[in-house]
Amino acid sequence: MKAVVDKKISRIKKELYFNAIVDYIDNNGYKQLKISKLAKTLEISVGTLYNLFGSKEELYLEYLILKFENFFKELIQNETNEPIENLKLYLTAKYKIFIQIDKKDNYPIIDDPFFFHKLDVMNHNVVRKIYQFLAKQFEKIFKEKSSQEAMHLTILFKKLSDGYIESYMLKKFDTANIVEDTMNHFFHGLDV
Repeated sequence: MKAVVDKKISRIKKELYFNAIVDYIDNNGYKQLKISKLAKTLEISVGTLYNLFGSKEELYLEYLILKFENFFKELIQNETNEPIENLKLYLTAKYKIFIQIDKKDNYPIIDDPFFFHKLDVMNHNVVRKIYQFLAKQFEKIFKEKSSQEAMHLTILFKKLSDGYIESYMLKKFDTANIVEDTMNHFFHGLDV
């Protein structure tokens, strides 16, 4: 019985700390994440933090999974019967994570440039669900395409939007029409 209670207490403790860690990363970004500073903020030892999460990478992976789950929930909650609108929904939610309005001078800023690039390396169920959401939209738009072809379009679409983010990281540009620009470039090419 003691082992069951200890395990439950450990899980609850980890959840409580994790909620505070999410706020910390949201406010400071991954680049600023220092385990010693985080432990001090949480008023725990570095050892306790490593006992709960194993490593900085494991902690960040849990953070990313939570963000992906929230992102996917937003897609599902706002999904319409219009596949084009759902693709725009995806882009709006994706770009919102990266390009935010700086309250000081109203110019877009990057918060965490690695977030969606983790889609390439993460093999997690929620990431597959995001890809399936996009593939479903392409299947509706291009009814003659196979599921495999729809997935191919999904990957191209994701890579194009990643390209906008990478381009923005190199040189900031006006993002007022970034969703429409992405859609036009994807469906109509660069001559738009």
